[in-house]
Amino acid sequence: MSTDQRPNNSTRPPTRSQFEAFYREHYPAVSRYVTRRVAPSSHDDVVAAAFVVAWRKFSTVTNPSLAWLYRIASYEVASEYRRRGRQAQVVELNDLHLVDAAPVGDVVDVSRAFNQLSESDAELLRLVYWENLSRREIAEVLGLSVNAVNVRYHRALERFSGALSRLDVIAGMAEPTNPSTQEN
Repeated sequence: MSTDQRPNNSTRPPTRSQFEAFYREHYPAVSRYVTRRVAPSSHDDVVAAAFVVAWRKFSTVTNPSLAWLYRIASYEVASEYRRRGRQAQVVELNDLHLVDAAPVGDVVDVSRAFNQLSESDAELLRLVYWENLSRREIAEVLGLSVNAVNVRYHRALERFSGALSRLDVIAGMAEPTNPSTQEN
């Protein structure tokens, strides 16, 4: 039996060993999720807080899942921002996983464009591309319908594409021209 699902007809509360197996299975993913959203100095506290909440609620959830943990972790990340009075962490180039695939200048432009998105657009794209969640799982994390996730996803992509386009235009306009290389 996967740790994501317990029999619905079970009247016994989950055991500590069931939660420990659930924890071992999902800790790496939750840790990566939190790493991308908070400063390294806050990482361990936020992950621990998320799993404390998960432990407290574990017996009340029919099918605890990774998406359910991400939702808990997202609340803990938000609490950390409030506690520290910080804005959302700026995307780091290494997190984009584009460094090996593109010239550094292009990666910088992608990072700058991503940082121009609203937090809700950025979070949706993170869940799709960094966390590799399905639309159903994203809906669970964000508390939305799958249809709403699909609509928001396409709108976020349009805004991201627009931000990239604006950066290309700005970059193209900023390049100095050499009169000796221009055609008459």
